[in-house]
Amino acid sequence: MGDQRIFGMFPDSDGKNQIIFDPSQAASKMRQEKEAGTGVPVDGIIFDLDDTLYPQSSGFSDHRNREVAINFMCEKLGFESRQAAIDLRNEYFRKYHSTLKGLTVAGQEGKLPKPFREEDLGDYFTENCNFEKFLKPNPHLAQQLKQLPLRKILFTNGPRRYGIRCIQALGLSEIFPEDHIVGVENVMPYCKPDPEAFTAILARAQLFSHRAIMVEDSMKNIRTAHSLKMRTILIDESLYTNLAGGEAALLDDVARADDPAVDVALASINDLYTALPELWHTPNPRFVPPPPHHK
Repeated sequence: MGDQRIFGMFPDSDGKNQIIFDPSQAASKMRQEKEAGTGVPVDGIIFDLDDTLYPQSSGFSDHRNREVAINFMCEKLGFESRQAAIDLRNEYFRKYHSTLKGLTVAGQEGKLPKPFREEDLGDYFTENCNFEKFLKPNPHLAQQLKQLPLRKILFTNGPRRYGIRCIQALGLSEIFPEDHIVGVENVMPYCKPDPEAFTAILARAQLFSHRAIMVEDSMKNIRTAHSLKMRTILIDESLYTNLAGGEAALLDDVARADDPAVDVALASINDLYTALPELWHTPNPRFVPPPPHHK
């Protein structure tokens, strides 16, 4: 059945939090908490960034992946042909779900004309992505999340500096201060959907997995979160459009609202309060899945 776990934390030898596995407590804790009231108590919520906090239809992911990332590879890594850069980027992105990790591994394998440095990609994305054209402030979401009584973390498979810049463009800096934004370089050599990447974030946020929510557009990431006993919210814009594409499609990872790993499926992040109002209840926010039409 796979490695289904509930996690707690302890400090390791250098004082950082690590995750420990306590299988004997997982089922009993979850049963007790469900019996104590409707739904499941939760303490924190972890958000993906791309195609999750902004709509896929914005075109920003295509702009970043097909234009900016390829320009970076030609200008900074010495690719003479855009097609060669596209082919390598797509090959490694499919394997590793992250341009930064993919280029890191490609460099280690001797596949790049020039050396790659992680910080260069974050700098280039931040300086060359057209944030203002594609990303608009979302005051509706900002107001919702400001009132949400949970620990809120942003976790992107992109560079951290890029994530910070996206959050600024979306008008969500008050919701996600810089120390609540985690980039892929912060969990390397892992990245989503590796379980180790998720457990590192849970430790950083001081969250038990069964009391945390993952908000994602990627089914592979949703399935990993589910395997760790996290609650899952799938953002799938195609629930009310015929839209197909984005990073998930490139990864053969198209959203499926009927997948058993999905607790709740929403067409937009703006629907969060409507679907799950009990998350805003204080002092005891709870995850109460809505009726089936939300899945």
